[in-house]
Amino acid sequence: MIKHIWKIIWNERRHNIGLWIELVVVAVALWYIADHMYVTLNNYFKPLGFDTEHTYIMRLGLINPNSAVYVNDIPQETGVEELKTALERIRRNPMIEAASISLHSSPHIGSNRSLTLFRDTLQTRYAILSRTVTPDFFRVFKYKSKNGNTEDLVRALERNELVISPEVEKELFPNGESAVGKHVSFEKGDSADLYRIGAVSTEIRYDNFNNWSSYFAQNMNNDFLAFFSGNYVSALEFCVRVKSEEDRDFIGRFRQDMTQQLRIGNFFLGDIRSIPENKKAYQKDDVDDLQMRAFVVLFLLVNIVLGITGIFWFRTQHRRGEIGLRVSLGDTPPQILRKYYMEGLLLLTAAMVPAMVVILILGKQGVLITYLMHFTGARYLIGFAITYILLALMITLGIWVPARKAVKVPPAEALREE
Repeated sequence: MIKHIWKIIWNERRHNIGLWIELVVVAVALWYIADHMYVTLNNYFKPLGFDTEHTYIMRLGLINPNSAVYVNDIPQETGVEELKTALERIRRNPMIEAASISLHSSPHIGSNRSLTLFRDTLQTRYAILSRTVTPDFFRVFKYKSKNGNTEDLVRALERNELVISPEVEKELFPNGESAVGKHVSFEKGDSADLYRIGAVSTEIRYDNFNNWSSYFAQNMNNDFLAFFSGNYVSALEFCVRVKSEEDRDFIGRFRQDMTQQLRIGNFFLGDIRSIPENKKAYQKDDVDDLQMRAFVVLFLLVNIVLGITGIFWFRTQHRRGEIGLRVSLGDTPPQILRKYYMEGLLLLTAAMVPAMVVILILGKQGVLITYLMHFTGARYLIGFAITYILLALMITLGIWVPARKAVKVPPAEALREE
């Protein structure tokens, strides 16, 4: 039957060439749209590598130096101990599961520090995120090592070793060797201080709209705390994970319990925010942009559906006489529908061949999105499958409705109309 239908298509090539060209153009446009949405949504829903459910970020404030209760000339060592005391008191609160101090490391705040790592003659191509944290930071956000264990990361920082991401490991140890136990530096040269890598985490993404996942983490030692124990204390992030059963009106209850306890030296309990709420605010513009793109894509899809379905609807409706003739010659309605479906799908298949070549060229030239996902064979085939299935459904719908009605018309009437 396929050979017979190809012969019909070829014999009617003068009428089919315009439809074929239109299918090629629509297939390329639909492929581009489908690929864009697939890459964007795949990146959005890909796991972030950490968990922010039941987590909060709080900061300490500094009493105004003009206040009567302000204590002058507190030594840095005392300030460091006061920060550690504040962390310990937060950790001991019965509502808290884990607590940490960090600098430019909490998710979804848009605050970053970056450095370059070196290993012999190799270095990271770009500056990577620097996360300065206390060890329990990994427990707060449930980071995992490549072995699937949070405690590996915690113990590495407790030993004052570095934790790095898989991307950094791949860049500095390109032969597939493990980075654990090896040494890196923050400066180039033989005199640079070396730091031992204690663990490698799983992939930790920056947010749902980026593919940025290169980072290293180091322990927040007393030198860091000393620098921020004065006027810059509000830069420190006190991140906590709340026990799930206690996560109800947490901010109000925590303030009631801890305001007095965290009035230490010149410090007081300042801002407290839900990290999931921070995420909503931080990603709002990106989410709005994604929704706007989705509406535009939906509008384009509706137009494509109406266009392709309408063309095949009109084409099938125009062939009522042919359908009547086939019925009079003994073809059953299911056989006729099957032939027209096959003809439409063969036309689509013929149009997809040049469309595949065009998309391959666009992908190789970097016209398609590549910063979120490399243009791989799997991505190419997924885009092809989505495009082919959508167009096949449109063509089938455009044939089914008029053809189903036409095969019910008595052959004599259909021929008389023709």
